[in-house]
Amino acid sequence: MSEDPPRSEHLPPGYDEEDPYEGEDLSTYPEWWRRNVEEFREHDLRPYRPPRFADGEITTERIDALKSEFGVEIRLRTINPEPGGDWELLIDGDRVATVERRREGAGYSRYAITADEFEALVRGAVGDA
Repeated sequence: MSEDPPRSEHLPPGYDEEDPYEGEDLSTYPEWWRRNVEEFREHDLRPYRPPRFADGEITTERIDALKSEFGVEIRLRTINPEPGGDWELLIDGDRVATVERRREGAGYSRYAITADEFEALVRGAVGDA
């Protein structure tokens, strides 16, 4: 069960009860995060909130570190774009695993795998388990 309270389905697109970046200095955020915040604003979407692993760790930073360490392309990509559809972990275009993903009420995606489990899958796939 989600720890986030449910959102009313009657709220207009792009509406959010709070702006997590209000009063924040965006220059202190990583470039990829700032780029997404601006893109979401340009399209009048809810504020950007980065995807997370099941343990709450932000996915982008762990994925980027593993890409850099192994010199491979790592992607999480939808298999089924319907709500609750599984995603796949791809390394250099090859499917390594299927991962459950759900959209949380707070507006971010949560993958049903911890950061350490994800890293173990990547290491196993590139032969460094």
